[in-house]
Amino acid sequence: MFGRKKKSKKAEAAPAEKAAVPVREKQEELFPRFHAEGLGDVWAALTGRDPRQIMGMVVGTVLHDGGTRPAWQWKRGGTEYVLMAWPKESPIRASVLMAGPEGGELKPVTAVPLLEGLPIDLAVAEVHPRAEGLGADVAVSMIEGQKPMWFFDPLYSRDKDDLTPEITHTFWLSAAAFGIRKALLDEFAITSGEEFEEHAKNWLEQNPGKSRLDVPPLKLVVKDKHFIMPGRRYCEYQLRAKIDRIEDYTLETMPIKALYLVFPFNDRPDMNLVLFVSKAVLKDYEPEVGQEIEAYAWFQGRIIDLEPAAPESSGQ
Repeated sequence: MFGRKKKSKKAEAAPAEKAAVPVREKQEELFPRFHAEGLGDVWAALTGRDPRQIMGMVVGTVLHDGGTRPAWQWKRGGTEYVLMAWPKESPIRASVLMAGPEGGELKPVTAVPLLEGLPIDLAVAEVHPRAEGLGADVAVSMIEGQKPMWFFDPLYSRDKDDLTPEITHTFWLSAAAFGIRKALLDEFAITSGEEFEEHAKNWLEQNPGKSRLDVPPLKLVVKDKHFIMPGRRYCEYQLRAKIDRIEDYTLETMPIKALYLVFPFNDRPDMNLVLFVSKAVLKDYEPEVGQEIEAYAWFQGRIIDLEPAAPESSGQ
């Protein structure tokens, strides 16, 4: 337990599917997103505890009981980096990045939840490095001509030379939930935004003599739909999807459910996403395979480790 003893396309894209709910362009004008530097809220969602009180224990546990892989070790500009992660056999882990002069002493520089995601080919669109230079928010193209999807890359220092705009890589993609519930509505009404404006224009053309005040709300059917819409901050999204599979894990003493979701597309392979949800976030809700869920989540990704997954060494 803690304390001691896992070719290119241009432009942006927010995921959309066959008849998916389109992303409303006006949303970012009214509520602009911003890049957040800290990961405290992610730690809190996954552990159910105040990160300020447990980070020392997290670091101690990872360094004492964790392991590393060849793909988690690299050198850059005279500095050597080694990522340690714990527990060894789990797709959701606590990790600590060690750094120091080549051949010298390595010291902890950052601690990040490390999520093992599912592979997907994505074209790099943009990179926003964190201030400390050890992580970055990465934008990738999903649909040409649309806005990008953003995720946090915890191994940016390793990946940075490969994160060139318009170059396609295979990424591990995953997410951690801040909130989740069984989908409550099969349809909802829209009274503003681009979709409503188009609806109002068409309705008024078909109903001469009526005023804008007479325009009824636009009813949007969302049952059996899968969509992802931008949240308040970059790398955060509102999701609606159906659960395909569920697996159970534990991070320290916190039960974690891995929900496997699929987002279909018309003109590219489906996006498979694993959503990690802690008992602290689930509370009394018990998700079931086949259920439609709504969630608010933080995305994480990294270029896949180039060598085959191998047993982790102790790193000690």
